[in-house]
Amino acid sequence: RRYLISLYRQADVLITPTPYSKKLIAGYGLKQPIYPISNGIELAKYEPKLDKEQAFRTHFKLNDDTKVVISVGLLFARKGIVDFVEIARLNPEIKFIWFGHINLAAIPANIRRIVKEEHPDNVIFPGYITGDVIEGAYSGANAFLFPSYEETEGIVVLEALASQQNVIVRDIPVYDGWLHDGQNVLKANDVASFNQQLHHALTTDMSAIVHAGYKTAVERDLKAIGAQLKQVYEQVLKANA
Repeated sequence: RRYLISLYRQADVLITPTPYSKKLIAGYGLKQPIYPISNGIELAKYEPKLDKEQAFRTHFKLNDDTKVVISVGLLFARKGIVDFVEIARLNPEIKFIWFGHINLAAIPANIRRIVKEEHPDNVIFPGYITGDVIEGAYSGANAFLFPSYEETEGIVVLEALASQQNVIVRDIPVYDGWLHDGQNVLKANDVASFNQQLHHALTTDMSAIVHAGYKTAVERDLKAIGAQLKQVYEQVLKANA
């Protein structure tokens, strides 16, 4: 950490994805301006398309009426994988798919057992998948459930919002100020509340929340982020001219 702070101090300005991560960096006692600017997403890439959604259903041999909940992330406890599996145990009629991969030898034994064998039959760990299948999953699933305990932004959340999906996240500080429970996402704190919010998403008209979530993603399209970065770069150049 000492090396990282030393590196930060050599910069003219610092750019970090969220107000939350700005607050963390500011806590190091740095004097430079810190700008919270999202990493951004390629909005058009996640536009819902029927052919991609069908590719997703076909890949996993899912019937059209099968309810599906997805998440995306490395196979770490910090990402909430244990909670994800426990929520799946409560809902055997729903398929739960966790996209993401890591060398199993690099994770604790309890997580390795969950991924390899100690999960219910309705949970699938397909590993790392790209292209139409994952993009079709984002929009073609019935909900995106992201129980991560710690993020600096949560880029996969933005991808799900851009896909016009029902999004359920843990109520953690990184989302303060831009993700609002009942407005553009649903938030939860534990297995019970995640399960409650999931059933709310699956049985309620979520169109207004989904639309608001999409607008949040639009604000973070790479074109908009590029304009914000350009402004910061120009300020730095002007100050050092």
